[in-house]
Amino acid sequence: MNAFSFQPLFAFGFASPWLLMGLLAAGIPILIHLLHKRKFIETEWAAMKFLLAATRKYSRRVRFEQLLILLVRCLILLLLAVAFSRPYWSLQGAFFESAAPVHRILVVDTSFSMRWQGEEEALFEEAREIARSIVSSSRQGDAFQLIQISSASPQKVISRPSRQQTYVLDEISKLQPTQEFGNAGQALQAALEFLGQAQELAQKEVIIISDFQAESWAPQQAEQGNSRILSLMDALSKKATLILKDVGVSEESNLAIVDFNSRSVFATLNQPVRLSVTLHNFGLLNQDAVNLQLYVDQQLVNQKQVDLPANTDTQAEFTHQFTRVGDHRLEVRLADDRLPLDNRRWKVMPVKKEINVLLVNGRRSTEAMGRATDFLELALSPSLQEQPWQGIIKPHVINEGELATTELSLYDAVVICDVALFTDHERDLLKHYVSRGGGLIFSLGEQVNVKNYNQTIFQPGQGLLSLKLLDRRGDARRHTTLFEFDPLQYQHPVIEIFKGNPDAGLETTHIYEYFQTELPDDPNTRLILNYDTNDPAIIEGSLGRGKVVLITTSLDRLWGTWAIWPSFPPMVNELVLYIATGKWGSREARVGQPLEIMTRENQLTLSPQMIAPDQEKYPLRSVLDSEDESRTITFPQTLLSGIYELDWGSAAMENTLYAVNVSSQESNLNHIGPQVIPPQYFRRPEGAQSQLAEVPEERSTQAGLAENLLLTVLALIVVEQLLLWRFSAGALTFLAVMLISGLSLFFLR
Repeated sequence: MNAFSFQPLFAFGFASPWLLMGLLAAGIPILIHLLHKRKFIETEWAAMKFLLAATRKYSRRVRFEQLLILLVRCLILLLLAVAFSRPYWSLQGAFFESAAPVHRILVVDTSFSMRWQGEEEALFEEAREIARSIVSSSRQGDAFQLIQISSASPQKVISRPSRQQTYVLDEISKLQPTQEFGNAGQALQAALEFLGQAQELAQKEVIIISDFQAESWAPQQAEQGNSRILSLMDALSKKATLILKDVGVSEESNLAIVDFNSRSVFATLNQPVRLSVTLHNFGLLNQDAVNLQLYVDQQLVNQKQVDLPANTDTQAEFTHQFTRVGDHRLEVRLADDRLPLDNRRWKVMPVKKEINVLLVNGRRSTEAMGRATDFLELALSPSLQEQPWQGIIKPHVINEGELATTELSLYDAVVICDVALFTDHERDLLKHYVSRGGGLIFSLGEQVNVKNYNQTIFQPGQGLLSLKLLDRRGDARRHTTLFEFDPLQYQHPVIEIFKGNPDAGLETTHIYEYFQTELPDDPNTRLILNYDTNDPAIIEGSLGRGKVVLITTSLDRLWGTWAIWPSFPPMVNELVLYIATGKWGSREARVGQPLEIMTRENQLTLSPQMIAPDQEKYPLRSVLDSEDESRTITFPQTLLSGIYELDWGSAAMENTLYAVNVSSQESNLNHIGPQVIPPQYFRRPEGAQSQLAEVPEERSTQAGLAENLLLTVLALIVVEQLLLWRFSAGALTFLAVMLISGLSLFFLR
């Protein structure tokens, strides 16, 4: 354990400076003296010359006696005012310990990196013991406040200065290491606010006990994060003595699972799912043949040996096939090391039997494959008369006039095909559906009214996408111009399946006509596919929890050959599965992040409760949202990693699962030093150790003067009486009192 401090060698001040206004009382004896000064009238008479001669003989002595008495009375009032203002001076290495109390702010790191287990005890236990020793060795009158470095848990543990040593020790004993990322900047800001309290205590100290884990104290995501921490430490050092106690250990090694995901938010019944695991070796030595295990519903289903090179990410994959519909608990594990918390990671995998898709037809026709939705329906469910479709996607076709009366919440995705016009009511229905997680695809064609789309569907702020439709390009009737797709290096997950597969025909698809679009600078808008003219072909946007996709050409054979090309069936299937994920919502969060659940209409009358990983049950309160006539449930108590189970309180409804994992930022145990924080914060004063080190000689002294001044006042009161009774004895006593008082101040110094 290292202790570093940055503090002055000398300080002088008043603990209660406002009481110095009492110095004005010293003028009262002078005022009384002037008001009671005798006035006389000169009258010449015969014996006057004898009296004047006698007066001249004793006048100097009388004036000296009166001035000395007046001085003593003024000193009594002056010293009382100064004593009540509690003056002090602080000198390192003085002869006596301080009599002035100190305002100390303890900042203890409780982030999950402090769980690292040393040879004898965890880092947190060492930090807590240091905090206890600081409080136990404090003097009577010292005031303490306590802050913990966390993120979601309350950081202000003792928010008001406390002089009760037993209470402070009890609060320190209650501290426990959290599973949260350490927000050091927020803790320093709280300490800076605390310095404004206890104004009567001029001596202030901020003691920070931490492992100074690099990601917490020097965030690498942005320079302004590191700059903020440095500026806060600088502000603290200007207002108080800043002491850093580093309990971190150099060259710590740690293995961690930093990510666990799958390509799809949900799985389908009896279909294999690929699960990707990212591991990291935070150490200087390679780790070979590390055992990685996969658990499904708390049963070990697979394991493999993984080699982990030093300081490197390593990818591993599992494949699993689910045989039951509903939510499944997934967990990957490594063998425990000195920081076991990040050796486990959880994931929730919902499994569906089928995906329900609503196709809205905008062009009626009596001809075979003449409707705008016919080719899309065939691609999603290629049924034959002798062999019905057995796939997971179940399309249902309606005409555009039925959209306003259809219950959209029954469908995982909606595809609009060449619909001419939309009313404001239809737009609002679609916005409500998408914002609650629904997936929506617009495909264009001959029927589309550009003006109506721009005013209703694509209007910025009110529409579903922030863009503008422009003129058509090409001529589908004459085939004068041919356009092909540009996959944009296959970066989007929808077209990733075509990478390295030229026989799929994506780049050789022929398009004869499409709508040009004007894209604003919107971070929620993303290109999936372009034309070879650099115009957008497929555009993705988001609204609330859901996704919106615009296809600027038609999904039939009127505007191109795509509908009959090999790339069409896999492409539209991938698009539908991609946009359908939003309705399931996010099932994962980081420790400290709230879980948000949007209820459906049939859940409005239920009384759900959340069951945490430690089996603690939390009744949930739902908030009625008058705009969408639904309730949003927020659960903020995600302070433990593991699986959270939402019990709806109804036998007819299956419980919903959520996964909460620790932040991988705390897994890197490297800690910072003078190369990040300026050296003066890590400097021991010459000739003395930190004020709060373990041996008494290392304490710096703060000499209190109030008691000395009060004793002087009492002595001067006696001196005043002696001066009035016998001036010579009083004068000698006055000299003795002032000499003794001066010597006592010298020795205290």
